[in-house]
Amino acid sequence: MRALNEHGETAGGWGQELDPEAWLWLAGVDYVSGWRAARIAATDVNALLAQCGVERAQLRAVAATDEQGRGFVKLVGLPQGWLRLEELLQIAATYHPENQRKLTDRH
Repeated sequence: MRALNEHGETAGGWGQELDPEAWLWLAGVDYVSGWRAARIAATDVNALLAQCGVERAQLRAVAATDEQGRGFVKLVGLPQGWLRLEELLQIAATYHPENQRKLTDRH
């Protein structure tokens, strides 16, 4: 049994995706470097989600590695979190800064 921190990750910051029981670890593969790079990206994404009002309990980025040691980030969450992300993406998709510039130039 592994101890989990307040974010549901294993103690020491290792995400559950780096579980040795999840897949066979290959000798000589640097899993830690890939995970560290993914962890930095996941931390940045989580900070941005928080700035947008998305609660960590509803949607969060999680660092992981694949069997070759490549880091990747995935989003995990509840339907409410995904729906909030959909709203944010809709806003971003309809935002056109060039239109804003044209409107402000007229005034």
